[in-house]
Amino acid sequence: MPTRQTARIIAVVIVVLLALITALGAGIVTAALGAGALLAVGAGGGTFVTVAGLGMHIAAYLVPPAPAPAPAAPLPPPQSQATTAAS
Repeated sequence: MPTRQTARIIAVVIVVLLALITALGAGIVTAALGAGALLAVGAGGGTFVTVAGLGMHIAAYLVPPAPAPAPAAPLPPPQSQATTAAS
């Protein structure tokens, strides 16, 4: 069973790979439809940013960060200080 940190790293890697594949496909389709190179690169870049951003939000929802540990209770003063303060 992977730890929470490992699961988060795997989710980020999967999201980035899916965004790259989708961006490549969008660029190829745009170029195949007769658009210029600059427009095809722009379409691929926009697709990458959109898919990666949406994927990161979904990954953050599915694999939330670990809860913060509760703060420790303050320690009582040592006996030597308690007796001198009472005097």
